[in-house]
Amino acid sequence: WIDLDRLVFGRAIWGWDDEYVFVPNMERTIDVISTSKKSICHRLSSSLMTTIPCRLAAHPNMHSILAGCSAGGQVYIWQQ
Repeated sequence: WIDLDRLVFGRAIWGWDDEYVFVPNMERTIDVISTSKKSICHRLSSSLMTTIPCRLAAHPNMHSILAGCSAGGQVYIWQQ
């Protein structure tokens, strides 16, 4: 079960192999949802992320690199 009240901000994107969905949320984190388990399996966060991420992008050629940005122009990059 996924609490849909948390998934109201931003646009979700599919991961590289459709195994995960990345969803920005109001708690200044990015939820990683496993499509096989149908639940949140990870939560990406940083003490440097001071605003809510509104857009996400997965690098098309370099798997495991995810970028997020805020409406104020801050950019965050995660790498596995």
